[in-house]
Amino acid sequence: TMYIESDMPAPDDSAFLSIAAEKIKKYVQQTNGRAFVLFTSFQMLEATAEMLSEWFVKNDYDVLVHGGSIDRTELLKRFKLDRKSVLLGTDSFWQGVDVPGQALSNVIIVKLPFAVPSHPLIEGRIEHLRSQGQNPFYSYQLPQAIIKFKQGFGRLIRSKTDSGIIVILDSRIVQKSYGREFFSAIEKCRVELVS
Repeated sequence: TMYIESDMPAPDDSAFLSIAAEKIKKYVQQTNGRAFVLFTSFQMLEATAEMLSEWFVKNDYDVLVHGGSIDRTELLKRFKLDRKSVLLGTDSFWQGVDVPGQALSNVIIVKLPFAVPSHPLIEGRIEHLRSQGQNPFYSYQLPQAIIKFKQGFGRLIRSKTDSGIIVILDSRIVQKSYGREFFSAIEKCRVELVS
């Protein structure tokens, strides 16, 4: 099942992060941990980790934070031990990570994975496309985000027997017309709008 929090404020709204943190608690409890929480920036990841650290400790979750002193391989190894683990990750955890079975039962996508437009490489690409008379959003940013979204979705369902929940905290997926393109890129699943 895919749960979409359809009433969330936009990700650039100042209230987004604190509301997202509350939603993360709700869904992490639903699967007793065993969750990946995927972010698009370290800044957002760290702010959220800080907001939730006390709650995680109090509720006995083993929290693994990407970007700290522990490398990616070690984080995954610890996650697979299948304690009440919650892994907060960015970029490299959207793809090429294999956690089969019940150790991973929940993937929470905090924000649709659009690349940061101010990143020099992305900025250059956008400028180039504009100079060619193209719309960089539809010809580049959206297709790239969809590929990454599909990879994030694929973290959960690795085999026919895998099951679990996917949570989208970015309401743009249902509020913007381009949201349909994200849905058509993934395998059909039950979608529940939560408001």
